[in-house]
Amino acid sequence: MKILISWTAFNNDYHSKEEVEQGAEKVNYDGPTMQFHEYFYTTGGYNKHIILSTSKNDDPRIDFMLAAIKREFSTHIVEPRYMDISDPIDITQIRPKIEKLLLEYNNDTIDIFFSPGTSIMQLAWYICHQSLGLKTRLLQTRSPRVAKSKKPELSELLIEQSSIPFTAIVREQQQSKQHSSIDYNITDSIASVYKKAVKIAQAETITCLIFGDSGTGKEHLANYIHKESARKANPFVAVNCSALNDNLLESRLFGYKKGAFTDAKEDKKGLLEETSGGTVFLDEIGDISPYMQQSLLRVLQQKEILPVGAAQPIKIDVRIVSATNKNLPQMCADGKFRWDLYYRLSVVELSLPTLQQRGEAEKKEMIDFFLKQKKQQLRKAKVLKLMPEVKQYLLTYPFPGNIRELENVIESFYVFCDDEVTLADLPTRLTQSLATDLNPFDWKRAEKDLIERALKFYQGNQAQVQRALGYGSINTLKSKMTEYELK
Repeated sequence: MKILISWTAFNNDYHSKEEVEQGAEKVNYDGPTMQFHEYFYTTGGYNKHIILSTSKNDDPRIDFMLAAIKREFSTHIVEPRYMDISDPIDITQIRPKIEKLLLEYNNDTIDIFFSPGTSIMQLAWYICHQSLGLKTRLLQTRSPRVAKSKKPELSELLIEQSSIPFTAIVREQQQSKQHSSIDYNITDSIASVYKKAVKIAQAETITCLIFGDSGTGKEHLANYIHKESARKANPFVAVNCSALNDNLLESRLFGYKKGAFTDAKEDKKGLLEETSGGTVFLDEIGDISPYMQQSLLRVLQQKEILPVGAAQPIKIDVRIVSATNKNLPQMCADGKFRWDLYYRLSVVELSLPTLQQRGEAEKKEMIDFFLKQKKQQLRKAKVLKLMPEVKQYLLTYPFPGNIRELENVIESFYVFCDDEVTLADLPTRLTQSLATDLNPFDWKRAEKDLIERALKFYQGNQAQVQRALGYGSINTLKSKMTEYELK
């Protein structure tokens, strides 16, 4: 099949309001779209012309154009496509959406009518033509007013393509943009993760799985991907899968029909339908049941949902980003998680380190950051001063709750302290083992922490923990677990 694709040219395909008031038709028959159909559509051998609009659902101007083409060229097949572009010069919105459209016709010959549209739309066509490896051509027309023949002229933009595949990433960025802001501090150890997130954001069809312990910032990273993507103008919704049972999670995600269960008094849309055009973040994805794993697999494969009590599926348009603190590959090997779902969720993977793994220098940077942030958020007159022994304790404390726990601790200081923070102001949970924790070289504390982390990572599989930690036998590991009262 041979497809023609183009944007509608709002400035040239239609007469102005003043011209219409003076008797002109709404559609300009001398505009690029009508001229293409008159002179080049039939000779080009096209099966279909897809006309793109920046609107979300419907566009009266497209309706006028379709009616004019049907009236003048009854055999020409024209299909409107609404691209939901809020900013026609935002490359991060435009490129992923036309890339997704072009990939729908990856087995067909595609001619791109390059002339209509903004300069950024034309740039997006060029990038896709160069990078996708599809059978595309870039065509442009010359108006009769400037053509030597005094008739519309058609030409192809011949661009030499490299034999080496490449991925084009274009990003509009203010030069003053920094890694840090009042809301979040992207330190050196996670800067590379966020740099990858920008590339993931612009790959519209890619799913992403984020690994990281609780409190490491997985939801913020997912939201960052959303905000850097073409979906940024649409909703971002986070769902904690571990907090809901099957029935609640299913009805929350997929919605339900009236009468589907006792309390279903009316039809209710699920989050995957309500968040159309946006991003849904599924946190703690490793905790969902086999039943929900199967249901979610269908969503990813078919791009559709079946509300509870419904007979017909509903097509959806959402991006799914998921996260877990579990070892999903090991869970798959143990038969607790579906391999096919894992592969669907993890086209690309990102990992966030714990606060302890980020090192003392970054922990100090985060303490200073939260001291300034909470001062502004809570409208305090000045930044709290931490006594040296308090700061040293915070630097040596392991913070099992990671960034979230550190943030909460600093916020509690502002609640109870006016000028400075002493050891007596530390939360009780931090001071229960104060004498031990003040020694950063305590071997037993470090060994216990290491065993706990390994047991969590390997889902309690002692044989794997023993091999990973290098103990000579499983009995050595068991004796250590008994010594440290670990289950």
